[in-house]
Amino acid sequence: MSKEQNKALVLKAHNMLFSDKDIKALELYFSPDFIEHSPLVADGIPGLKELVASCPDMDYKVSRVLGDDNGLVALHGRFVGLDENPLVGFDIYRVENGKIVEHWDGLVAEAEKNISGRTQLDGPTEVDSKVDSDTNRQLVKKFFTETLIGGDYSGFERYSDGKTFYQHSPDIGDGVQPVIDFLEQLKADGSALHYDKIHRTVADGQFVLTHSEGSIAGARHAYFELWRVENGKIIELWDSIPAVPSDEDAVHNYGIF
Repeated sequence: MSKEQNKALVLKAHNMLFSDKDIKALELYFSPDFIEHSPLVADGIPGLKELVASCPDMDYKVSRVLGDDNGLVALHGRFVGLDENPLVGFDIYRVENGKIVEHWDGLVAEAEKNISGRTQLDGPTEVDSKVDSDTNRQLVKKFFTETLIGGDYSGFERYSDGKTFYQHSPDIGDGVQPVIDFLEQLKADGSALHYDKIHRTVADGQFVLTHSEGSIAGARHAYFELWRVENGKIIELWDSIPAVPSDEDAVHNYGIF
């Protein structure tokens, strides 16, 4: 199947399951050997059935659908009815031979607009299919390795135009210098964002989603960060950074990553 077919399959399955609460989606679109990595779901197919049954008011609205030639599809959107407050973030599915075989997610509480008036979900949504996805993936991975894993925050200047950086994180406003100042202040306060490794990427046109592992103030976190590239420069960021349990403390045996 093409990545566009995979995107359509995942979106249909996801909406059928979480908006329509129709568990027939599990038979139609999920592999019997489906592997669940979400810290919210106990055990594969039975865990999803239990989740749907326990959340009768659940609904989902997608903002972005990204697909990769490696079989990964990422959804960026908003859940209601899954928790007391709306949750926003990312779901990553792996499709193989026309069936969903694996899933990861990173959801955080919906926040107010940031100081620049941006939400966690607004901004450009349409994928530019004329853009070379792999070129952007390699750019983002190089930036990520030097800047976030390496802790050299001047990378935000080198990999941007030095000024333009549209920020959707609730804690930071637009601009290159504000994000550098924010990260440096966290480091000075002993609450630095530590990044250990990238586990996977989803690259589609001008968008590159990085799914990585690290810690904040010693607590394990999953980093879901969506970067938008324009003319070879990184200019926009959406993120979802939930705390996650250790693999030993997870509700399943598949590990969080």
